[in-house]
Amino acid sequence: MKTTMKTTMKTTMKTKLFLSMLTIAIGFTACKKDSPDPVVDTIITETVTEFGYHAEPTMTQFGPVYTGDYTKFSFSEGGQVEGDDWDIAFRSTHIIVNGGVASSDTSEPSRSSGNAAIYIIDNVMADVTSVDTSLLMQDGELSSAIINDLGVGADGGPGVWCEYANQIVTPISGKILVIRTHDNKYAKMEITDFYDTDPAHIYGGFYTFNYVYQSEEGNTTF
Repeated sequence: MKTTMKTTMKTTMKTKLFLSMLTIAIGFTACKKDSPDPVVDTIITETVTEFGYHAEPTMTQFGPVYTGDYTKFSFSEGGQVEGDDWDIAFRSTHIIVNGGVASSDTSEPSRSSGNAAIYIIDNVMADVTSVDTSLLMQDGELSSAIINDLGVGADGGPGVWCEYANQIVTPISGKILVIRTHDNKYAKMEITDFYDTDPAHIYGGFYTFNYVYQSEEGNTTF
């Protein structure tokens, strides 16, 4: 009789222990299911300092002519690239994008795989929260989408990002460049300086700019 009672008690205790562990396991599983997935931030904010090089012009009867290579920038890499995966490129005040058609300037980098486009809007950087895709333009054979060597747009209007006076280039505050990258992502940037600290580099060509990059493909919000 005692043996039977002990056996029954052991069985009961094992059953209770099993049920307790099962309850904990179910509760743990339920908690795991109820926990939200971690939020992945796709927004990257950076500052680039003195990007580019001192492109000294050749002086002609028609004014200065700039030649030489462009410095290519990739938002996904956060810096200079050498291949075809660039988004925007700089030479003196001339800015081009990896999309559209190259001009007759043979020093322009290849646009073989790019779909980049650009526009400029007057605003505060923080207030540009989305992309107006209807404003995007690509480079053409006769003119760049936005900017030529004097920092003036094709129509002398919305493409102006700087002032040129007394042989000094000064970025205009509140000119926000909105860019579709070569691989259909988006960025916004504001140029804040055109020179480095070397007084011998009188022609500038060194860009300092702030940018925000939306790394999620197709997402037009910042």
